[in-house]
Amino acid sequence: MRRAGTSWWVVLSLFSPWSAHAAEPAESAGARAFKRLGALVGTWEGTFSNGKVHRVTYRLSAVNSVLVETWALGPERESLTLYHLDGDTLVADHYCPQGNTPRLELAKRADTDALSFVFRDGTNLKVKGKSHQHAFWVRLDGPDAFARGETYVENGSTPLQLAKAGPGEAVTYRRVATP
Repeated sequence: MRRAGTSWWVVLSLFSPWSAHAAEPAESAGARAFKRLGALVGTWEGTFSNGKVHRVTYRLSAVNSVLVETWALGPERESLTLYHLDGDTLVADHYCPQGNTPRLELAKRADTDALSFVFRDGTNLKVKGKSHQHAFWVRLDGPDAFARGETYVENGSTPLQLAKAGPGEAVTYRRVATP
């Protein structure tokens, strides 16, 4: 009789709302950041300090597991950044027109205003005379604006040179089309 009561208690606890809630894992910082970046889906326009206007589009792909960022930099010149989760970490793989692919990841520090990405590793980063994206940040400024700044460094930079690298100019983007 005692054994039957124990089994009944186990069955009840498995189906109770408290048990189901306790079993749900907390959402990672990377997953939260990916959801925030999902608000960028659409087409945006920004202007560099030299007056050059360019467009950036965002779309979700692969059953909404990848955010594709496409930069239209000129005729037949574009770059892509693919945002996706690697476990709990949000990663950004940047496919640059210079032929390299730096991989960056969401910085561990909590920053409520901007999502900062730092260098993780990459491919084709030893080609002399070229540079690569070493860090960037994105700040969402409401549903129709965001700002972004990037840090590029020369390939083969020393640790001291990397430490001295400052952020590039911040550009503000305005939404020009929604999906």
